[in-house]
Amino acid sequence: MRLIKFLWIFFLLIFSEFIYAANQTASVDVVTTIPVSCQFSNISPQIIISENGGLSTGSFTLNCNKNFELQLSSKSLKDGDVLTSVKTVNGEKLNTIVKVNFIGNSYELDEVKQIRVLDPSSSELGTISINLANPIHATTPAGVYQDVLYLDATF
Repeated sequence: MRLIKFLWIFFLLIFSEFIYAANQTASVDVVTTIPVSCQFSNISPQIIISENGGLSTGSFTLNCNKNFELQLSSKSLKDGDVLTSVKTVNGEKLNTIVKVNFIGNSYELDEVKQIRVLDPSSSELGTISINLANPIHATTPAGVYQDVLYLDATF
């Protein structure tokens, strides 16, 4: 009987590694990178200023996934004018009033403006309104008067 117990214990010791399950764990890092992006869309291709002094409007949408700054400027301001204006190729000019509504604020473009957005939503709508600063007269030189508005997003 002792021999049977001894054999049974010996058998259990030899095959005990098969009786107890061993656990092993490992980990794998899962990573993705979302690139920073800002994109303009729905930009008004042209804003035609009313010659009777009425307000003309345009709009744009800006989508960013990170804090950004929006710089507002115009060709006339970059060319050194004190006020925004539309000009003919011959140099005749008419001063304008340009206002940009963006993220609940209104900005008059009387100099290059830098708007800082610290908490962008998925889509920010902006509107641009322009009118002549002074009414035109019968003596106002005929021609096509133009300016360019610049919207630059940096992030």
